[in-house]
Amino acid sequence: MPYAITRFAKRKGGPASALEKHHERQKEQYASNPDVDQERSLLNYHLVTPQMKYYAEIQSRIEKAQRKNPKLKVRKDSVKFIDTIVTASPEFLADLPKERVRRYFKLALEFFKAEVGAENIFSAVVHMDERNPHMHLCFVPLTPDNRLSAKEVIGGREKLVEWQDKFKDHMSAEFPYLERGESAAVTKRKHIPTWLYKQAHRLTEEMVHPAGVSTHRPSQRQ
Repeated sequence: MPYAITRFAKRKGGPASALEKHHERQKEQYASNPDVDQERSLLNYHLVTPQMKYYAEIQSRIEKAQRKNPKLKVRKDSVKFIDTIVTASPEFLADLPKERVRRYFKLALEFFKAEVGAENIFSAVVHMDERNPHMHLCFVPLTPDNRLSAKEVIGGREKLVEWQDKFKDHMSAEFPYLERGESAAVTKRKHIPTWLYKQAHRLTEEMVHPAGVSTHRPSQRQ
């Protein structure tokens, strides 16, 4: 049974540079992520190409929102962007022709444009150089009335369940065999594939401790 998968990680401004190096394949080697096959990195592609450095993309959107809403406050601990992984069960994507794989991620991008606003998305890059194709999509959590609020845009556990339901419904309209796992809000168990959990954990380690190991656990998909 194939699954439509999306996972959110709330980020402050600090990790932007490290994530950019990973997402945009700006590093010379990826010792912390052995799944990266750099000989295949030329197969990666953008559906949304950042025009500036990640941090500049984030700040430009926040500053634009502040001009429209002078009451917008950005605290030191504010979540400034959301790092999203979009993928599907490995066997599902492996059986699709390349053009259908691309269509899968374009359809996912359409979903996020409608949900969070196309203007808030500053990068969407598809990685074809790892074991399973996946898209890293980053956006600034700005509300329609120009407030920076990850809590309102992404929400807590209950809203994350709604996110997964809506994403599955959107994707299965064109890919009807897709399902979604039973909510972790109900079972209290982790419902992301082991390979995706390990990939997210490696990325967090690389971001926090480039030369070492972090004990930080990434947020899990609901």
